[in-house]
Amino acid sequence: MCRYLVSALVVASAFPSLAWVPISSERGSPPTLIHLSQLAEPDESSSFGRQKFWDEAYRTGDLNESKDDGTFSWYCDSWEDLQPFFAELVPDRKANILIPGVGNDAAIRGMFDAGYECLSAFDYAPEGVECARKMFGDDRMKKIDLRVADAREFIEYSDNSFDAVLEKGTLDSIYLSGGKDKGKARLHLSMAVSELERVLKSGGVVFSVTAACADAVRAAFEDGEGTIWRQLRNGDLHITEDGYVSINIDATMFAWQRI
Repeated sequence: MCRYLVSALVVASAFPSLAWVPISSERGSPPTLIHLSQLAEPDESSSFGRQKFWDEAYRTGDLNESKDDGTFSWYCDSWEDLQPFFAELVPDRKANILIPGVGNDAAIRGMFDAGYECLSAFDYAPEGVECARKMFGDDRMKKIDLRVADAREFIEYSDNSFDAVLEKGTLDSIYLSGGKDKGKARLHLSMAVSELERVLKSGGVVFSVTAACADAVRAAFEDGEGTIWRQLRNGDLHITEDGYVSINIDATMFAWQRI
């Protein structure tokens, strides 16, 4: 019950308001400014889809598991736990990887420290991006492309530019932020999945860690199965060749390959 309550709060990558916001447009470059397009925020049935809510949560430190390092991870908070399953599908540490909804997720910092250094990460909340910048620190930021962006509209990302995507709760958040309007929820989720297809190279992998909206996430990819997507992991129990068992991850793991 607690897990699903927390999952309902995972909306850190969906709905920007019209604003000029700072980004770091190239690895190690000084922040620049981009203009985010206006896509309607959800109605009052969902406060979690509102940028103001999340900016305030990041600003006040409500999204901190530890006061020592100021991090917060949705679902799996340890890269050591997640790595065996991700590395099985994306073994190349030099792969160009996109991280939607990065926030202040310590698992992504662990991913970088484990050797996956070609990371492009974004969050829809400017305050979330600032938290990520502090979490990574100056040395890591020399190699990380960090920016503010909308999961449904990757204006600044080129077609066929990524080898893999690791998303933890971001697709859940997009669906949940539709509130009571399930048609809007499905539409926005479909937009995000279409953008993943656009930015991935042929053969690229989307690795998804979900819980609250696993059925909706699965359905969004199923529309393109056989023509756009090939399912690699279906959310069932999975055991790697080294004996790591997915039941230890307190979430559902999906993976799709762009074909």
